[in-house]
Amino acid sequence: MNAISYNRVKIIATAGPACESEDVLRELIEAGVDVIRLNLSHGNWATHRQVIDRVRRLNLQLGTHIALLADLQGPKMRIGKLDQPIPIRAGDVVIFSTKPTNGAIPVEYETLAQDVEPGDIVLVEDGRVRLRVLETDKRSSVRLQVIAGDRIGSRKGINLPGRPISLPTLSDKDWEDLLEVIRQELDWVAISFVRYPSDIQMVRQMLRRFGSSTRIMAKIERPEALANLEEIIQLSDGVMVARGDLGVEIPVEEVPFWQKRIVRTCNILGKPVVVATQMLESMIQNPSPTRAEVTDVANAVLDGADAVMLSGETSVGAYPVEAVRQMQRILRQAEADLQIYRLSGQPSPTSPTYHSDAVCWTACTLASEVGARALVGLTYSGYTAFQLARWRPQTDIFIFTPNPRILGGLSLLWGVRAYYYRRKEGTYDTIQDVLHILKDLGHVSHGDTVIFTVSMPLRARLRTNTLYISRVP
Repeated sequence: MNAISYNRVKIIATAGPACESEDVLRELIEAGVDVIRLNLSHGNWATHRQVIDRVRRLNLQLGTHIALLADLQGPKMRIGKLDQPIPIRAGDVVIFSTKPTNGAIPVEYETLAQDVEPGDIVLVEDGRVRLRVLETDKRSSVRLQVIAGDRIGSRKGINLPGRPISLPTLSDKDWEDLLEVIRQELDWVAISFVRYPSDIQMVRQMLRRFGSSTRIMAKIERPEALANLEEIIQLSDGVMVARGDLGVEIPVEEVPFWQKRIVRTCNILGKPVVVATQMLESMIQNPSPTRAEVTDVANAVLDGADAVMLSGETSVGAYPVEAVRQMQRILRQAEADLQIYRLSGQPSPTSPTYHSDAVCWTACTLASEVGARALVGLTYSGYTAFQLARWRPQTDIFIFTPNPRILGGLSLLWGVRAYYYRRKEGTYDTIQDVLHILKDLGHVSHGDTVIFTVSMPLRARLRTNTLYISRVP
């Protein structure tokens, strides 16, 4: 077996025809992938279940805990199914209709005619096609004039920049998919086109109703989400900067600044954040990335991202494994920059978890002061892992938990490596046992300093309340 590549900033790879075989998935994991994303806008659950089974089988074989992230489609705003692309040119007049007749282009967007007004701009395929609304019957059909573009393809996304949409954030399909996510016990679910805090709350209620431990990731790609940014981040378990749709919903020149603001807010609030879309886009067809793409990935690391994501590069690209290897090399170089190892302020005394947060913050600070080789968190809920990752220590983070359901989910967190472990009866015996495990795994050596964060007594499953310094025997 090849050695598994490891980075502090995690790599998310999207499953698809180019990488869903077990052999290619194995290569992706060995190259450094930490999370496999299932894009529920494409494929079906029969295929997704095969990928889930293969990833879990590989986790057992390789001793890894690769996370599974399901990405909900969101409201249907797409061109309907076409037998072949429709050629267009500037000046052409076309009709979009939810009830297509001869000559009309079918659309899967029930309220399009109600949501637009004459003069509005409509974008298709992330802005590759640009149209202006001429008139709408406010029922099912819209007449538009082509401003730019050469063809309209089947199932391509529709955007109305700057215009509110009346569709609910979660469609009927999304609720059905969420039920399957719960049945499959996936680690993360990403909510597309989040607009309001209530979107997160509705999903949270459903997860709790079924006793699910799946964590919620909010995708920031709508202007309404930017207006409610801090509250959405607070209510979520993680956030994705979804630059594809965000870049057509707001002026594209504003995207870099919003990316930095979203990442910085997540860092301050202690929520993991993913930067996504077109990171190594040219590698869908080429064996190496552009210099601009390399710089983009490195800057995401320097901004403070917990993870970076590959989409078409791995799902349909010609070089899925090489894209991951290239990403891994960029991350390793960027992680050599000391500015990414910083403490994002200090825990807030007004937080209901202040004492626990302060213990984790102190552990990270102390690890730097004493030159600790490892930071160890003993946790059941996983909260300690989120806190240790939050403060970005240069010391390696190892999480030990008796709760197998959280192992995959922690793989998305910055710098975290998690292990299943059933605790000993006493705190001292547990610490000594973990030290031996770390030594056997080659993570620490005789005489190394290791800092533990634990809750005492162990059986009570309280929040972290104790910091313990030890040396490897």
